Amino acid sequence: MSVRRSVAITRNEVRVLRRDPSPLIFVLAVPILVTYILRDGIGAILQVQGYHGVSGADFAVPAEAVTFIFFIPAFIGFSFFREHGWATWDRLRASSATSSEILIGKVLPMCILGVIQLGVVFLVGVGLGLHVRGSTVGVALVAASLVLCVGTLGLATIAVFKTMGQVNAFGNVGSVALAGLGGALMPLAVLPGWVHRIAPATPQYWAMRGFNSLILDGDRLRAALLPAGVLTAFAAGFTLIALWRLRFSDTKRSWA
Repeated sequence: MSVRRSVAITRNEVRVLRRDPSPLIFVLAVPILVTYILRDGIGAILQVQGYHGVSGADFAVPAEAVTFIFFIPAFIGFSFFREHGWATWDRLRASSATSSEILIGKVLPMCILGVIQLGVVFLVGVGLGLHVRGSTVGVALVAASLVLCVGTLGLATIAVFKTMGQVNAFGNVGSVALAGLGGALMPLAVLPGWVHRIAPATPQYWAMRGFNSLILDGDRLRAALLPAGVLTAFAAGFTLIALWRLRFSDTKRSWA
């Protein structure tokens, strides 16, 4: 496998992103704006739950970061379907790049975008009142496993869906629905009991469990191990789905 060929594909993806920065703006600006709008209301809810002396940003910042980072798998899907829409997929496949090099070249920039998103949202969040009471290393560990989970979910997305409409529906509806079920839109304690039973089946739940333990409860590094481990297990599952279903020889994909 040639790193040079993967880097060349990555550079092309970066050029496309520079020409159309809407994904970058969406995952960076929107979560910050939503955090600013919701932090006071979330703060009141946290007070009722017994979290005294905390800011609404302590929940809202990681919550919005988790919610919006899960739009990235759809962006990964777009990058593949875009090749079909531009009629460049066959040309890319006919190049010297292997299937693995194409996957790495296309997924890597979106994973980097995920790292940037988490870094920027958390950094701006400090100015909005975010205060990490627990292990910052633990926060980084949960964040890293979250990015891995998101990247592999992107691979599963292109393996399972055959049309651009399916990817778009999953990206818009699925991400918001799973964020709600996982306790990333509102604190899980204020949601119905049936949501509590479903929540652990979503990666958003485990990301929020890790961040809440470290940021709100002030727990040490060991509190990050289980959430990070489960997120990594989700990543492994998504990778298996991609290996099972993804066939580069399958040209039956529609940009429509």
